[in-house]
Amino acid sequence: MDCQMLRTLAEKKESFGIAINNLYLRSTERLVGVYLFFRPAILIRDPHLAKRIMLNDFQYFHDRGVYCNEERDPLSSNLFALPDQRWKNLRARLTPTFTSGQLRNMMPTFLDVVSCSAIWRTWLGREKIVDMRDISARYVLDVVASVFFGFEANCIRNPDDPFRDALRDLNNPDSFVNNIRNAAVFICPGLLKLTGLNSLPPTMHKLATDVVAYHLNQREQTQTSRKDFIQLLIDLRSEAESKGEEPMSIEQCAANVFLFYAAGVDTSTGVISYTLHEFTHNPEVMAKARQEIDETLERHGGKITYENMMELKYLDLCIKETLRKYPGLPILNRECTQDYQVPESDVVIRKGMQMVIPLLAISMNEKYFPDPDLYSPERFNEGTINHDPDAYYPFGVGPRNCIGLRQGILLSKIALALMLSKFNFHATNPQKVLFEAVSISLAPKDGLPMKIERREDIMK
Repeated sequence: MDCQMLRTLAEKKESFGIAINNLYLRSTERLVGVYLFFRPAILIRDPHLAKRIMLNDFQYFHDRGVYCNEERDPLSSNLFALPDQRWKNLRARLTPTFTSGQLRNMMPTFLDVVSCSAIWRTWLGREKIVDMRDISARYVLDVVASVFFGFEANCIRNPDDPFRDALRDLNNPDSFVNNIRNAAVFICPGLLKLTGLNSLPPTMHKLATDVVAYHLNQREQTQTSRKDFIQLLIDLRSEAESKGEEPMSIEQCAANVFLFYAAGVDTSTGVISYTLHEFTHNPEVMAKARQEIDETLERHGGKITYENMMELKYLDLCIKETLRKYPGLPILNRECTQDYQVPESDVVIRKGMQMVIPLLAISMNEKYFPDPDLYSPERFNEGTINHDPDAYYPFGVGPRNCIGLRQGILLSKIALALMLSKFNFHATNPQKVLFEAVSISLAPKDGLPMKIERREDIMK
């Protein structure tokens, strides 16, 4: 079983998420022993046990078990990867920066990044069929550059912007070295120690460190302020110093800014582009979402605000359904940190064992989500729930859930509201998506092309 998975990954036949999904389908047991390359692990097929591990029994599984080496590779020591008390301390520091109040404060920065006119110029050229995965990524990159790195990128207008090139290099599926890096971080951290590689390519390491160091030092020296993540880090550093505590280092700041660059861009890009992809194959759903957006914007004079984005309840359902079919990460990792007796079983999971929670496989199981191939936002409607709520956690659950989930959803809603209020979208490829081989996330092979046209009912 595990040898076949290793072979398919090495031969670039399928992505890691799909390989894990196939292992899931080949068994009916609650727990399945597998090897992640040379690392023994347990695949958790029972979503209720998985939720219990992440939430109720968190004290036994508080670490992810992914690559983290603060001394040799400081940019690997981000919030996602840090273990135990170091994670707990950093999470406590960063949590206040992701409150609804902070998101509301960041809205002007969000909206200043991309104007509708810029989007029109990009999309309304001679080509009417565009890759919405590419367009969405460029939009998100511009927002992330402004909100997290503190500078203005130009990815929407310039597809070859250096800020985008760094991410291309990081995610290049044709790079054997990058494939080792990506696989090792999530699957077998020992590979990085064995090969002597860092978790990031040199270009990405330099970008994250240099840009963050420059903006932190400049603002601290000039006492200038801006409503973005860099400013929140500066405030945290100042607060720590005033209390006589050790402030976050430049490397720690850079590590976490990079985390939101890589993870945030990929997740939000996926939510936006996969939602539009499903809309083109479910026009009645798209029409309902568009009507809600039109009515909401009309009530607020055409302005997008934090408050009216919260009013888009049907769009919320659509995003939930998109995340079910296309979770940001197809798996979640946990490491057993002390011997654990599996409930209703005589099985004991030993300390140090890696756990794999197959999000994609669970969310496409008809036992938990009837008719799983159907794109049905209504399954999440509180009045007509048609799924097992305990089997749905696209951002994880419990203390180590995704800290930036609300920001990612807000960013995605703004993009979808902008797009649907101005454009019509039509399918040009099949509904079933083929995923890029080797990729850890669910990246579509050959993008997500679709036909785009101006809405004649509003644009004369």
